[in-house]
Amino acid sequence: MIRKLLSILMLAAVAMLGMQCSTVSKLEKEAYQVRYLPLNNYFVRNDIEATKLQKLIITNETDFRSFFGEAAVMGRNGHPTPVNFKTEYVLAVILPETDRSTDVTVLDVLQNGNSVIFNYHVERGEKNSYRLVPFAAVSLPKPRTTQNMEFYFNKK
Repeated sequence: MIRKLLSILMLAAVAMLGMQCSTVSKLEKEAYQVRYLPLNNYFVRNDIEATKLQKLIITNETDFRSFFGEAAVMGRNGHPTPVNFKTEYVLAVILPETDRSTDVTVLDVLQNGNSVIFNYHVERGEKNSYRLVPFAAVSLPKPRTTQNMEFYFNKK
């Protein structure tokens, strides 16, 4: 009985994933690229429970600071990328904590009507002696209204 229920749930999950992929593919065909700025020199705060994939739409500084801290480094471009939440918002994807070197790369951000598609790629590397929380984040110009907006986070 439990196996049958699990099989049904797995089949439903796969079907839903397939429908989202189909929806995103259709939206991408007529979408245009949105201007975005990658956010550099930030880290995911260590008080965030990073046990599952998180897809974030952040529209204010308080929420942003609850997830990210600034990581100023020496040298040219060593300051965190500034975000003006009066005119911008942030899209971010945070992966679960891992002991593998992991790069999350934003491929592009597309828009089709009220749908925004955040395409990203994950590349996993060697095992490390430490743990990290991989992420990618970008700032985008705020639309006039976010009412009825749909956001898709698409791993490629």
